[in-house]
Amino acid sequence: MTRPVLALLAGGPRLVDPADPILRADDLGVARGEAVFETVRIAAGRPAFLDLHLERLSRSAARLAIALPAGWAELASVATDAFGADDGVLRLTCTKGPPDGDPVGFALVTPVPAATLHAREHGVAAVTLTLGVPAAVRSTAPWLLGGVKSTSYAVNMASLRAAEQLGAQDAIWISSDGIVLEGPTATVGWVSGGRLVTPPAERVGTLAGTTAHIAFARSPVPVDTRLGTLEELRAAAEVFLLSSVRGVVPVRQLDGRELGFGQVTRELAGAFERAVLGG
Repeated sequence: MTRPVLALLAGGPRLVDPADPILRADDLGVARGEAVFETVRIAAGRPAFLDLHLERLSRSAARLAIALPAGWAELASVATDAFGADDGVLRLTCTKGPPDGDPVGFALVTPVPAATLHAREHGVAAVTLTLGVPAAVRSTAPWLLGGVKSTSYAVNMASLRAAEQLGAQDAIWISSDGIVLEGPTATVGWVSGGRLVTPPAERVGTLAGTTAHIAFARSPVPVDTRLGTLEELRAAAEVFLLSSVRGVVPVRQLDGRELGFGQVTRELAGAFERAVLGG
């Protein structure tokens, strides 16, 4: 297996031993969760759609009042070049740093997990879970950080553990008023009435997905960005999740209902994979 690669941004992008400590114990990213990140897919040695990820990293950092340093594209290049030509996962992270110091930026490159490859090919079983807030609350309360990709992922990971306890591999969050939101690590889409439907990120405070942006531009059917209910989702002909490394993943079972791998999902997944490779 290819060895992980770690690169630091400070002092000019440079490689360090992945086992070396790089954060202080009082770093606000560790102590308070004030850090942002992006996960980028590496295909044939090249980070896919890096510009979109860096734009989102910048937006997230601004929301957390993190003074994002320059040099991320070069940092990504140093890390991916050292990793080699294999497919992989590039994680770019910027913490706020210690109270008396500067933000800390680093890039970690690792192999694609086997579970990710399996999900990409075979799909996942998912369950719906309540997020416990109305659909509109995160878009009207910016301090809830809707649409920010921060490292404060404890709720996300707890949701995935809850899904596993229910016999599934993933989850789809539903608002307290019954509106479809997103997955803990993915954008949600479904096929209803021959059209592709996905929630409007700006209205429900979800993360604007880079994979969704690329894939939906290549959709084989018309795309509706609108609110959708739990009842509509459960009745959908096809349901899928979109994320950078997994790509377009079919939800083969939702809340116990078998769905399979539908034609629209299959075509959308193929179009995204071609785009990843520059097609």
